[in-house]
Amino acid sequence: MAYSLKYPKVAHIGKRVSHAKNRSKHAFKYNLHTVTVVIDGVKERLKVPSRMLNQLKKAGLTTHYKAPAEKK
Repeated sequence: MAYSLKYPKVAHIGKRVSHAKNRSKHAFKYNLHTVTVVIDGVKERLKVPSRMLNQLKKAGLTTHYKAPAEKK
């Protein structure tokens, strides 16, 4: 299974607005997590954003996550 782990360096660019309505540029950064991922049978430690971490958990590519047991 090919899985792309690429994402832009800056999540979003906006402006901070002071009480006096002065505007200055601001880069919103990703919420990064260090995670161990198994890719092609090789373990790698990567920093990935939260959204991608959820995708990796659903795909079963992380080593520290166990899927919840099915209820009967």
